[in-house]
Amino acid sequence: MVDKPQIIDPEVCIVHTRAGERIPPELAEVLDPVDPSTMHEYVLTANTYVALHCHDIDEYWWFTSGEPVVTLWTQASGAKEHQLHPGDMVACVRGVGHTLRADHDLVYFQFCSVPRPGAREGHLPPGQE
Repeated sequence: MVDKPQIIDPEVCIVHTRAGERIPPELAEVLDPVDPSTMHEYVLTANTYVALHCHDIDEYWWFTSGEPVVTLWTQASGAKEHQLHPGDMVACVRGVGHTLRADHDLVYFQFCSVPRPGAREGHLPPGQE
């Protein structure tokens, strides 16, 4: 079993890289090392439904085209929506629920952390960490 995330306010998971922001220390301390073999460009077509879910790994979305609405959920904060833009990155920390949507195609780089021992694969219901 993977430990619960240390993230209370999911706002810290959003990094506006084009505006010069970097991953803040409070986020960096809970992220696991990135697995570079998972990096790929992804295109999510307009109006694709993605159910709110979480993972036992950290998942990153770094948007290069499109303006998604990203929902992040923690037990402490509930679900919060965020309007994002090209150059924004989301670090979906293990256990933090997340989904995204847009009425247009989105292009982003997606990559993940190295799984911890015992990490479950795939989409998991939020709150099941």
